[in-house]
Amino acid sequence: MNRTAHISLNTKDSSQIKTILTKREIEYLSLVALGYKNLQIAKILSVSRSTVKKTLENIFFKLKAKDRANAVTIAFIHEILSEKIITNNLAKFKEKINSIHKGEILVNT
Repeated sequence: MNRTAHISLNTKDSSQIKTILTKREIEYLSLVALGYKNLQIAKILSVSRSTVKKTLENIFFKLKAKDRANAVTIAFIHEILSEKIITNNLAKFKEKINSIHKGEILVNT
């Protein structure tokens, strides 16, 4: 199964719905769910701001989402995101996230 294929979210096959996003895209969406801006996500994931923008556009397309909030909502409804997944991603990027909260990373979008 191609994990990055665009599939209908109306499918009854829950295994396809849960694999619509890659592990990396779920990391991006976890940070979006926590309210981080594109520049902050770029710093946390060590990518460029344009990479964040393009990745989020791909996520929105795959989920048929209109915006960030809609993408997060869809991901929770279809159990692509959960509290456990977000907690695990927080732990994975703890050091960089802590630097944001200490004001070491600019918060401009």
